[in-house]
Parts: sequence; structure tokens; C-alpha cells
Amino acid sequence: MDLYLPNGLIAPNATGNIILAQTMAFTTLVCCQLFNVFNARSESSSAFSDLFTNRWSWFAVLLGILLQAAVIYLPILNRAFGTTPLGLKDWGVAIGLASIVLWGEEVKKIITRAAPGLSK
Repeated sequence: MDLYLPNGLIAPNATGNIILAQTMAFTTLVCCQLFNVFNARSESSSAFSDLFTNRWSWFAVLLGILLQAAVIYLPILNRAFGTTPLGLKDWGVAIGLASIVLWGEEVKKIITRAAPGLSK
């Protein structure tokens, strides 16, 4: 497995690229917020219910993805933001980690619906 952070606590002898590690962290945080768009639709209903009722939220998520891609792939924005291009595997890791926000909130909503008194 490739490690993104060189000389880190978990793998002190790793030889990863610090710019790649920063780009991965930035992309993961952006993706977390994009997943939160769906979490924020309701405090109790699943993020997957009535998923396509708000076209503006989908437009916002798509715009967020396009802007993140611009920051990662356009050389002028690479210099401005200190980023480096990511590969497909890197995107998979970032999206996979970021999706934990969505799945964690889904579990919380399921528990809250099953036992409403626990949320207070």
C-alpha cells in the first residue's frame, strides 16, 4: 500500500510525497463536505430518500467536484494551491474515506429512528 505522508507517526520510514499527502487531505475534506450536502437534507430521514428532488443540490455537488478537479489538474491552480494531480486510485481513496461521513450519519439516523429517546 502506498503511504501518502512521509515520516509520519504510523509509518516513520515512509518515503511519500508531502505535496501528494496535502492534496489527498484537501481532496478528502472537500469530498466530506460534498457528502454532507446529502446529510444536511434531513436530521432524521435517510440521505438516500427522495435523492433527486433537489436539482440545485446536485448542481452544487457537481460544481464542487469540477472546482476541486480544476484545483488538482490545472497547472496555474496547482501552483496557487500547492496541489499535484491525483490518479484514479487516489480519488478512490479520498472518496472512500470521505464517504464515512455519509455512512456514519446514516447509522446515527437509523438509531435515532429506532429509539427516538436516545437522541435527546
